[in-house]
Formats: sequence, structure tokens, C-alpha cells
Amino acid sequence: MIHLIRKKATMLLGVGAVVAVLLGMTDFAAAQMSTISLQEALDAALKRNPSVDAMRQQRRAAEARVREATGGFLPQISMLASYTRYQEPNIIIPIHKVGVFPPLDDQIYEARLQMQVPLFSGGRTLANRRAAKAGMQESRVQENLAELSLIERIGQMFIQAQELNDRARLIAARIASLRRRHHELSLLLQEGRVSPADLAIVTSSLQSARVDSLEMDSKKQELALRLAQLVGSRQPVYPEMLQGTTAAAVVPDTSLLRQSGPQIRQARARMEKARAMKSLAVRSFLPEISGFAVYNYRSGADMDFIGEWAAGVTIKLPLFEGGRRIARVKAAQASLRAAENGLQSARDAHVTELRVALQQWQAARERRRLIAAAVASKTTSVRAYQEMYDAGRLSLSDLLFQETELLQLQMQEKSLAYQERLAVLHYYATAGELNAANVHRFVMMTEPQNR
Repeated sequence: MIHLIRKKATMLLGVGAVVAVLLGMTDFAAAQMSTISLQEALDAALKRNPSVDAMRQQRRAAEARVREATGGFLPQISMLASYTRYQEPNIIIPIHKVGVFPPLDDQIYEARLQMQVPLFSGGRTLANRRAAKAGMQESRVQENLAELSLIERIGQMFIQAQELNDRARLIAARIASLRRRHHELSLLLQEGRVSPADLAIVTSSLQSARVDSLEMDSKKQELALRLAQLVGSRQPVYPEMLQGTTAAAVVPDTSLLRQSGPQIRQARARMEKARAMKSLAVRSFLPEISGFAVYNYRSGADMDFIGEWAAGVTIKLPLFEGGRRIARVKAAQASLRAAENGLQSARDAHVTELRVALQQWQAARERRRLIAAAVASKTTSVRAYQEMYDAGRLSLSDLLFQETELLQLQMQEKSLAYQERLAVLHYYATAGELNAANVHRFVMMTEPQNR
């Protein structure tokens, strides 16, 4: 008898120690984590995230290249200074009168101010500017895509955090129920009214639920680390949840299927750039005409400078370059065909991605409706099983099995609700309609009521 009492006491102490350790680990993990609101996370990420900043800098570089290409229409002014030492004396300035020779010197100093004015480039300058503007447009779309991807990832993390919190609440309620039952059975065991096997069954279920709770804590820590990376924080930050959300559920706007998304705009910009590069290659066969004006200062070693001006027109006509221009045209034509195919591929992929997101949203919504009905039915049956157990007509293991099935159904219902949100979020991100101003509408949709 004494041995049996000691065995029961050891079992109770062991279970209590396990529960205390698990609770302590959860409290320690929670103490190490700070929270951040959705708006704060978006502001910090768009400001500090290196991938977005890299796209921003590339866009600025592309804008600078447009200004550089535009400069090809403007005159170019340059200044040149030189010193030349000749083996034999040379004329300092050209001969202007027959029989009158200019001074000679073996050291000549020269300063030149020159202006060159483009008159005709065969359209090369215009084509170069068109290519630069198309590159700038592509860089802007790439920046927009980086921002969209970042906003979607942050929105996904906040939705995942809501799901983790809901799952954690269900598990916590389950643990609280099992702990109460464990306490009741412990008292009954001391009175000899239940067998140690009943207590062992509850203990096993309690430990299993605590393992699930620790898994939720681990996923929260992982999510906090990943969110900290996106917002540029050195410490883990966890999404801050809004209480009492009353926003209406969002139904995706199917008219977005007919609009051009950012992927299509990017492919179109690439095609425009390839078209401009082809025009530039074709126009390399045309002559180039420019005017110039020069003012020269020249002097010998005595530093007595003499100045004179000159002006004229230059015509440059390329005749033979070893077939490089022909090869350049063929390469540009192939690049243009590839860009045209890329645009068509982007259009097809864009529509397909939107339709897939819509299908995922519809499937998740229908499955959640069915699961909700199953949860309601299962809740009713579990109550009946509880009454049967209280009346001694059902074993404890059967009751715990039914309660575990109810918990799994409740978690599935929560998961499908958040899959709806993720599908809607991805739909609007793919369509290019997601931004820091409206992401709250897709993240904070109406949640299913906790059961």
C-alpha cells in the first residue's frame, strides 16, 4: 500500500515538474520578444530593407542615364592645354601670308577652347534616349515589384501570426481543460475511485498538448526573426495584433484580370528598350554631321601667346568596320523578338497567376464553410460524449480521442480562414494593387469566431 502511494506521488510530482518546465520555457520565450504594428513594420521595411533600397538606387541610376542621353542633343564645350617639345624648331602659329613666316620654337604651349554642336546624328541620339527612358521605366517597375514583394511578405507574416495566435489559444484552452481534469483525477486517485491508467491517459494527452504549445512558440520565434530581418531590427519583433477587428471580408475584384500588372509593364519596357536598340543599330549606317568652333592660344618658350579662332562643319560617314554593324543589327533584331515573346509570356503568366489565386481563395472559402459545419456537429457530439462519460457509459480514452478530433477540426477551420486571406493578399499583389495604404484591408479581414 505504501509502495502504491509513493508511486502515485512520484507520478504527480513528475507531471507537475514537466508542466512547470514547459510553462517556464514559454514565459522565457515570450519575455524575449517585442511587438511591432503593421504600419510600423511597413514603414521600417520600405525605408531600411536593402533589396528595396538596391532597386531604388538602380532606378536613380537609370534616371541619370536618361539625363546623360538627353545631353547628346546639347553642344559640348571643352578646354585643352598642352605642351610640346620638338626635336627641331616648329612654327608656333600657321602661315597666314605668303612670304611671311611665323616665329619658330622647339617648345610650344597651347590652350584651346572648343565647342562642338551636333547637327545630324542619323537619329542615333534620339534612339539612345529612347533606350535610356525604357531602361528607366523598367527600373521603376523593378522597384515597384520589390516593394510589392516586401509588402506581401510582411502582410503574410501578420496573417501567419494571427493564425499562430489562434492555434495557440485553442491549444491553451485544451491544456487548461486537461489540467483541470488531471487535478480532478489526482484527487480521485488518492481516494481510490479511479485507476492510475486514467491518470496516465490524461497525463499523456497533457504532455502532447504542451508539445504542440511549444511548437507554436518555436514558430512564433522563427516568424519574429524573419520579420526582424525585413524591418531591419537587430532584435526579434513579433506582429502586434489588433483586438476586436470588425473589418468586412474582402471579395477579390475579378476586373483586375483585364488589367496590366507590374510583370507585364516590366516586359513591355524591355521590349521598348530592345526596339530602341534595334533602331540605334540600324542608324549606325547613316552619316554624322556636327559643327565646331575653336579658339586657340599658342606660344613659344617666351610665353607670348597669340590667339585665333576657327569654325567649321565635320561629316563622318562610316564605310567599313569589318561587319560589326551588320552583326549588331542582327543581334538587336533577335533581342527584339525575344522581348516580344517575353511580353506575351508575361501576359499569360500574369492572367494564370491571378486565376490560380482566385481559385485558391474560392477553394479555401468553400472548404472552410464545410469544416465550419463539421466543427458545429463535432461540438455537439463531444458534448454528448461528455455526458456519456459522466454517466460512466464511455471510457476516458474515447472521450479524449473525440476532444482531440474536435481540436483538429477547429485548427483546420482557422487555417482555411487564413488561407483565404493569403490568397486575396497574393491576388492583389500580383495585380499590382497592393500598397502600404491598403494592405491593412487584406490583412485584418473578419476572423471566424473562436469556438
